[in-house]
Amino acid sequence: MDVKITFKLKETLATIFRKEIEELGFDTSSLTTSEDVLQSYCSYTYRLIEKRPRTIHKADTFTSQTEVEKGLEWLEMKIEKGESVNPHLNSATKKDQLDGLLYDWGIHHLHLGETFSAPGYVERTGPVLFALFRKDDVYFIDIRNHEGWSDKNLLEIVNRNWPELLSIYKMEGVMPETSFDEKDIASLRKAGVNTFHELSDGNSYLSMGGGITTAGTSMMAIRSYVTIVRMINDIETNIKANAKYLVSHVLPKDHPFRNRYEYVFVCRRHGDEIRFYDVVNNNFWSEVWEVKPLKDMYGV
Repeated sequence: MDVKITFKLKETLATIFRKEIEELGFDTSSLTTSEDVLQSYCSYTYRLIEKRPRTIHKADTFTSQTEVEKGLEWLEMKIEKGESVNPHLNSATKKDQLDGLLYDWGIHHLHLGETFSAPGYVERTGPVLFALFRKDDVYFIDIRNHEGWSDKNLLEIVNRNWPELLSIYKMEGVMPETSFDEKDIASLRKAGVNTFHELSDGNSYLSMGGGITTAGTSMMAIRSYVTIVRMINDIETNIKANAKYLVSHVLPKDHPFRNRYEYVFVCRRHGDEIRFYDVVNNNFWSEVWEVKPLKDMYGV
């Protein structure tokens, strides 16, 4: 008898992630397909900053401004304690709009308000913090007014203070034919054109943020999406390859097979794991994907 295996992994994973995106207060009404949801999920996981304690490093020219001094102290306290700093991000994050500074150079800008204003966000401020977040560290580059999103001096500050952060992006022996100014960089980002940048040390550097697609989305987010799709395809391939083994040998403890020749696999959230579940025979596939819920990683 032929074995019938139906896979609903992608659509059920999208259902899980849609709910988690909404729990963070984001609108998913424009996401009409499973692909839309999974890509949006990957975009948010790139844009948002994971909750974890970090050591703060400040550039040699870094100074605060009196009007945001208390807000900066509040943000620093959150960072050191490992609390969520995502309420300090730009409200465009909620709409998943283009963030050229982040997508191109990997630099976040954070507001330094002292209280909450709009739901889920701190009070917007004129001066904002420009910072690079890494797993256990955060690098304060500068505090500026709402300007300089394409100013290469931000990269110069990073390179002068923490050259190791830029070293893996260095293009040895490669020089651009054209040196782009701030206006050029802004225009290229808007058009989804990626380039490398020459700094005062005479070297050129690739985008620390991974780059921007022609659709104005994050290249890093698209790579994450492709990784998820490949994982799902691999799970399906492994299950198909072991179909005869399932029929002949697998007798899950306390869960006798209801139908040895029919299987329907879906994704289910189980704590910090995504598991692949056969709803016909009430059985989990052996492989799991360890990934915490969005709210646990990024929520307030």
